[in-house]
Amino acid sequence: MNIETVKTYEAGLVINGTISVPNDPANTDYQAILDWINEGNTPVGPDVIEPDYVALRTGPDGYASTGDQLGMIADGTQAAHVADVKARFPKTNTGSTTIGDVPQDILDAAAAKLAAQQLSAYTTAIARLSQYVLSVGRAEVTESRATGEQVLNEETMQMDDVMADVVTVTAIDALDATVEVTTYDFDTDTSSTETVTNPLIVTDVSERTDAQAIVDATPSAVVDAYNAL
Repeated sequence: MNIETVKTYEAGLVINGTISVPNDPANTDYQAILDWINEGNTPVGPDVIEPDYVALRTGPDGYASTGDQLGMIADGTQAAHVADVKARFPKTNTGSTTIGDVPQDILDAAAAKLAAQQLSAYTTAIARLSQYVLSVGRAEVTESRATGEQVLNEETMQMDDVMADVVTVTAIDALDATVEVTTYDFDTDTSSTETVTNPLIVTDVSERTDAQAIVDATPSAVVDAYNAL
């Protein structure tokens, strides 16, 4: 879906002025709106209908009750009260419509989704960078571990574990930097061979470069969330 505009309402959202979307994270259009916001777009806030002067003057901040006004007439303050209400709510207040602020919950939902996507991408990138470099290979790693057997230590007269070196990471040779590629020309029934950079190494370098770019661009708050896992 090509989203051009998003209008927010108390009951939901409207895409492009025609498609009604509920405030439901399970709704695919709702998720599309979050992605749209994270691409740098901003929804339009809800309509705010201002009351007209009649509603304002007769509302809780307007004229006092009849009983109160009778008391004001008695003490000579009723005329000033009426003048004050009319001044605060002039007839120019005709019930105009303004645009309110975008609801914070939709902005928070978009931010949360972006952070989750960044965390996932960062986790994948870190895992990719942790793999050995194909052009370098991987060295063997050994670790001394108990075999389960014990022998008597005649100096301490205690039973000591029998230790043995165990390979925990096998060695992998580096790939050849170049390979020969043979191309056949069936029209002339001839072939030619050229030496090129090993395609596996090219792919490895490209993937590691992309992963490093993701790591470098990840916000510190997302990195902190990863480290807290």
